[in-house]
Amino acid sequence: MRRSEPDSDGIYRFGNILVEPAAHRLERDGQPVPVEPKAYTLLVTLLRHAGELVSKDTLLNSVWGHHHVTTGVLNRVVSQLRHTLGDSSAQPRYIATVHSLGYRFIGELQYTPPPGNDDTDTPPGASLPRPPTPIANDEAGGARTPHRRRRLTDGDQFLNFIDLQPCLDQLANWTALLPPNDPQRRAILAVLSLEYARLRESGVATPALAYRDAVVAMLEGDRQTALAALSRAIDQGFRDDLALRRDLAWRVLADDADFRREQQRLEVLRLAERAPPSR
Repeated sequence: MRRSEPDSDGIYRFGNILVEPAAHRLERDGQPVPVEPKAYTLLVTLLRHAGELVSKDTLLNSVWGHHHVTTGVLNRVVSQLRHTLGDSSAQPRYIATVHSLGYRFIGELQYTPPPGNDDTDTPPGASLPRPPTPIANDEAGGARTPHRRRRLTDGDQFLNFIDLQPCLDQLANWTALLPPNDPQRRAILAVLSLEYARLRESGVATPALAYRDAVVAMLEGDRQTALAALSRAIDQGFRDDLALRRDLAWRVLADDADFRREQQRLEVLRLAERAPPSR
């Protein structure tokens, strides 16, 4: 008999994580972990469909209602959720990316139904079968081919990023000149978000890419995420102080105290790296 979808009042356990949706509880190693409501809803959606591909459209509908939200926002929430769970996109234990399609929960999951739940198919505490780890070129309904290393003929993703960088920068600056609700602005932001997500999924992780995540977040009006991504880029080695004055996305934060602190921190690090070593 096919196992029915777990009741949201039950408890999920995987690895060192406990999730209790009814209480909005998330614990890691027995300690409560704060998590944003959107990220929590996304996690519960994946847990309810453990082992199944959950498309990006399904997640956007279930978590945001698909109202004026780009896939870039979804990608960032998944990234934040992975960080909360101690997971990694490069070597996923819990949340695997199915390239261009969506995400799948792949962890060893235990579900305990609430008292009085007559779920004869899944006894309390029973382990659910571990779903197969998706391969990189998984496609819905299509045949799967064995995983292989990317060949030179496929193109080097980092070199592609270098070649694309000036074009993407121009698009970002053009977007900043368009009204917030302009359809063309939303379309360009979707392209930028997808391109940067593709680069991240292919294993590219550079300070410049983290900085461009910050630019996209700022263009989407997400100040908090933008500043967090900017701080991360600086921590990773981003030292292009001219970019913060050149890229139009930041002009709305010209008098923002947190933004100016990041500017000052960047300047201090940049000067320290250029200073001659003391004898």
